[in-house]
Amino acid sequence: MPVQKALDSYKCADRSQDEDDGPEDAFQSIRIPLGHPPVLFGLPGSEELMREILSHLKWRFGECAFQMFDNGEIGPKILHTVANHDVFVVIARNDAMSELNFSLMRLLLTVDALRGESPHRLTVVMPCLEYARQDRKLVAGEAIAPKLLLRCIRTAGATRVLTVDLHNQAEAAFSPTGMVLDELSSDVYLADFIKRNVTNFDEDHTVVCATNGMADILRVGFIMADRFRQQGDVKIISDSELKAVSTVIVIDDMFDTCGNLVEVCSALHLLLPKADLYGVAPHGYFSGDAGEKVKGLVQDPWSLLYRSGTDCNLQWLAVTNSVDQTAALQRLAAAGLESRIKVIEISKLLAGAIARLHLGAPVNVSKFKSLGPKDIDPATWPKRRQTSADIDPARCCGRTCFY
Repeated sequence: MPVQKALDSYKCADRSQDEDDGPEDAFQSIRIPLGHPPVLFGLPGSEELMREILSHLKWRFGECAFQMFDNGEIGPKILHTVANHDVFVVIARNDAMSELNFSLMRLLLTVDALRGESPHRLTVVMPCLEYARQDRKLVAGEAIAPKLLLRCIRTAGATRVLTVDLHNQAEAAFSPTGMVLDELSSDVYLADFIKRNVTNFDEDHTVVCATNGMADILRVGFIMADRFRQQGDVKIISDSELKAVSTVIVIDDMFDTCGNLVEVCSALHLLLPKADLYGVAPHGYFSGDAGEKVKGLVQDPWSLLYRSGTDCNLQWLAVTNSVDQTAALQRLAAAGLESRIKVIEISKLLAGAIARLHLGAPVNVSKFKSLGPKDIDPATWPKRRQTSADIDPARCCGRTCFY
């Protein structure tokens, strides 16, 4: 009853004000928000990924501006009302626009500025967790960088971080008190890309040099390359007959300087000299002299430029857009490898996870993990009644329930 009386008083005030004032000065009725509207903010360098995510969600895009002072400091300013909103901040590494540590500092300042505007919840979407490889102390005096990064993000004001394919599964326990770290898997997207782009893909003549999980998804044989860093040797372990193998897919967690890739591909080429090699990873940096290393692994029958004696029949490398590949593609194009690098789109995976987090649904359930790029995702499906023409029976269970 007190709430109803308050609403009636607002209505009476609204009517009396409208009678006295003109149409331009009319008193606007008070808006009482229901729920927590979602809004997405994208930091500079993440615009392309943001556009792809919003194409699946159809949500509002938050506006923010950044001021650079003469002394090098950054000043963020939020231009969008976020009070009582469910806020998501997307950051993707983009070496073509800004240096990594500069981008992380800009993220922390933006999260702190958003927290000051009283959002309902603040989630950072970082598809590639930076500093992930510094996940343990190899010698005394070293820092555990990803654990510190997550603490900084929590101190800035975020209560959740969403990422894709951690370097080490144990890093899921690095999240500080009051923060949740959700990890998504891109295995289904990688497997779908492999089936559609590997020339003459055949389950009987293909093996995967990776984990058993990817081999099970592709229904192919399994090879493990055990690399001994101290001796520099690579030991190949297989669970199937290799005589009939014509295709080997090398899967790693990331391609950085590609030193490991060179050693593994060289060992596989010695074992299977006639097999075609393909490289796939969730994250790609291609830093340092990665271009020259990849160039030595590629066999191009139309040019003698690449035939340096280390050719390993490497056909192409594929990475997801968890890291913006603009700068990497420019460096690799300079080495003549523009046709050898492919980018796998995972914005639908991120959009589905963001929608579930907003609705309070879990993201680490088997039904969501099994969805591929061509499957219907109920969380991002258009807000209209489905018809029989909209539903592919092979990819949908036929129910309209949300999971």
